[in-house]
Amino acid sequence: MAPSFNILIIGGGLSGLAASVALAQKGHRVTVLESTAKLQTIGGGISIPSNSMRVWDYLGLMDRLKAAAEVQGRRTLYFRRYTGELICMSGVKEQAWKYDTVAIHRAPLQQLLVEAAHEAGVVIQVNTRIVGIDENGPSPVAITKDGRRIEADLIIGADGAKSTIRNLMYPDIQLSSSINCYRAVVPGSSIKSDPDLAPLLDFSTIWWGPERSVVCMSVQNGTMLSVECPHPGNTGTAGDWNKPGDIELLKETYSDFNPVVRKILSKIEPENLLVWKLNQLPELETWVFRSGRVVLLGDAAHAIMPYSGQGHAIAIEDSACLAQCLSRATSTLSILDALHAFETIRKPRVTHMGEYSLFNAHAWQLPDGEEQRRRDEMLAKAPVFSAQNWDGSHIDEFPGLPPSPLYYPWMLGHDVVDYTKRKLDKIWPSNETNGT
Repeated sequence: MAPSFNILIIGGGLSGLAASVALAQKGHRVTVLESTAKLQTIGGGISIPSNSMRVWDYLGLMDRLKAAAEVQGRRTLYFRRYTGELICMSGVKEQAWKYDTVAIHRAPLQQLLVEAAHEAGVVIQVNTRIVGIDENGPSPVAITKDGRRIEADLIIGADGAKSTIRNLMYPDIQLSSSINCYRAVVPGSSIKSDPDLAPLLDFSTIWWGPERSVVCMSVQNGTMLSVECPHPGNTGTAGDWNKPGDIELLKETYSDFNPVVRKILSKIEPENLLVWKLNQLPELETWVFRSGRVVLLGDAAHAIMPYSGQGHAIAIEDSACLAQCLSRATSTLSILDALHAFETIRKPRVTHMGEYSLFNAHAWQLPDGEEQRRRDEMLAKAPVFSAQNWDGSHIDEFPGLPPSPLYYPWMLGHDVVDYTKRKLDKIWPSNETNGT
């Protein structure tokens, strides 16, 4: 049986909390250190795709997740041109992936993870800012802003895209891009009162336009409409998740979109509008620090653009994979082997997910013209997330970006726990079978 390790997780966001649950359920002693005075919810709606739902099922939390999301049947996703014409409906089918996609507001999602963490015995400490890590002793030590030293067997940096822990190893990496995103949540009652907009509470829609797009996601059984509007320029600031947006500039930016979109934007209260800078990290040489006892996870290791809908999904996959890798460790001396196995297994997948996000950032925001027409014709035949020509077998190796017919099965049909176990059997065999 694998030993119980003393683990510190730096960052109390969704990634850090998910990792804490996965590791505590394996019997580890886990403490989450959050820098803010209380756990904060950043952003509006979030989509939990089938590959992530599978992990929630492994954690025993899938039914609670659906209850927290107030799921009322399956939701359709429509892709439209900015002028309103339908391009395609999502090809997602629960019977293909065995799990459906769930939309939820981040606040109840975070609350569920906090409850699950406490139930698993996780300790959550707020107002604890980590400014350094001492790797010179036999165990790594996290150093707080007020000078305290907290020792652990393993330290995990899960503190997001603007990661303090990552900056200790990669001080020269700067977050930047030319894409920004307006974000807001509109009360469902405001949408429901307009007959042109009321149907939007029954499904999700993405409008694609030249260099811009608009994403509307109905969450919490239609009580809220989450709105995201990616666009070029410098309206956002890298790492600032609370920057107010300019409502008039938002309306001007999307003034050529169809009347339904313009009506949605008119429902946004100026004080509820934020603007973010979207970022994607360059591929890091390694996620593992020199001591072999500190590792990056989630956005801290591989933040990607949101055009794949996979940011949180690959973070929770990380959590499940790391928990499996640590199950093969027989002592603190083999934590290094577990972390290298984790990186070996996860890095190719998340790197390709990043490539897919960049691919979509281009393909979803094409200017009017021949390339855009070819895209629309192709998607009319093979919709986004479709499972055409797939025999249901797990796809282990990267099949190539769309229009490869096996890309979405590779992305959405992924079973990270089973895949990790099979990979570990090849690269780090164990003498006994560990539990899931």
